[in-house]
Amino acid sequence: MPPRDEERRTHILDAAQHVFATKGFRGASVKELAQAAGVSPGLLYWYFRDKVDLFTSLLAERINTGFGELTGQVSFDLPPEQFLPQFGRSYVELLNRPANAALFKMLISNAATMPDVIRQVESGMIERVLGTVQGYLGRQIELGRIRHCDTEMAVRTFMGGLIGYLLLSNILQDERARALPAERLVDGVADVVLHGILPGA
Repeated sequence: MPPRDEERRTHILDAAQHVFATKGFRGASVKELAQAAGVSPGLLYWYFRDKVDLFTSLLAERINTGFGELTGQVSFDLPPEQFLPQFGRSYVELLNRPANAALFKMLISNAATMPDVIRQVESGMIERVLGTVQGYLGRQIELGRIRHCDTEMAVRTFMGGLIGYLLLSNILQDERARALPAERLVDGVADVVLHGILPGA
């Protein structure tokens, strides 16, 4: 695709993210999406087959960009007591950015009514993050840095704590969660996963 077309496509995606975040997937019309991007509906259809294609493209590209940024911010050579807090802080910071938080809120709030293709993209994102951290934990077992354990349960416990915090603070607007500093939450979840809560665990 020529650079000019790439720029216009990116501009349409940026405008669409704002409209979707404001009106939701079902509430956003193709006409509104085109108006926000400053293009005609016909031109929007030249770049994207329909609204579902536009949204799945937006989701996939934002996820790829965010995931690349996330993995670029952490060192996978670090020991677990350093890696987990670093990864967790970067993950929470990424999803707390206003544009990402709005997209996350819309996905969660409308998950049951989203078309299957959108749910598949969302599921792929979750599996990608979980698989990355699980792969890291498996490598740490091989290196003798952590004991043999069910790495899937460990990573779901860790990421579940982070997602729960984001749900409570950004979507349910829970006052206690909103008052809790993200770093304290991440460090606390990492500590529980690494050391447990029983004496001498």
